[in-house]
Amino acid sequence: MDVSDPTLIMGLHGVFHRHPWIDRVLAENDLEDEDVFSLAVTRAEAYGWSSTHLGRGTLDGCRWGHNDAGEDWTEDDRIRQLAWLQVAVEEHLHGQRLPFLPVATVLSDVLHHMGTYRFTGLHTVVPLQLSTDDSLVYLSQAADWVAAAGPGPSAECVITIAARESAGLANKEQDVNALILERSLGRMAIHPGKPSAPAVGLASLLVGEVQTEGMQKAASIYCSLPAWSLDSAIWAAEVTATAVREAGAREPVLLTISQNGDELTQDVERDPALRERRC
Repeated sequence: MDVSDPTLIMGLHGVFHRHPWIDRVLAENDLEDEDVFSLAVTRAEAYGWSSTHLGRGTLDGCRWGHNDAGEDWTEDDRIRQLAWLQVAVEEHLHGQRLPFLPVATVLSDVLHHMGTYRFTGLHTVVPLQLSTDDSLVYLSQAADWVAAAGPGPSAECVITIAARESAGLANKEQDVNALILERSLGRMAIHPGKPSAPAVGLASLLVGEVQTEGMQKAASIYCSLPAWSLDSAIWAAEVTATAVREAGAREPVLLTISQNGDELTQDVERDPALRERRC
């Protein structure tokens, strides 16, 4: 176990459908090998967040070094881990937050490039030891963005936090809940009286087995957001990460956010694997 590991992993989960014309266009342009790995490299380079160009020196403003990526684009209307990215977060930038939104943006761009998708959840391994203390202004601004994300009704979701014993989160679920409520500025509601719900918006296997070895669930939070979207889920992940850090964690943790409630009922009834997880 390395509590200083700068690895950040993020996986987007949902249901994917390839563009009906994409295979023909890829073949016509000799791009049959395009996948999340190659497309994520290209997209991150375009944004200036990362570079794999050898011999060019350090990229000014680099947010991460590219490690790995992958996908599951099986088209069977079941919830799958559609695209994931593993990066090494840059450790020597001052004033930069952990790149939750940039990584999610790259993954979402890749999925939109190849098809259409319904987003149902995400998981992320977060190197909290690299997080900064100056994220509160951003979280406040982002809360206003999330508040206007949709006309409602509010979207139910489940957030889970997993960590090793050394993270010091044992018996701190109430503290984390209070910090989430404070940092979300009223845009997120927590429902502690509701029974624990399964994360039905996530595929059963999460990338990051090596990085999460030894982690145990520290909290399961039933909550609601103004609307369900990738933007609101990423904001909720950053709010949660900030709360976990303020509760004392200074090492990698695993966060998941899953859509829940009536929106997924039909998916659960159609997918035997999800029915088993609900029971």
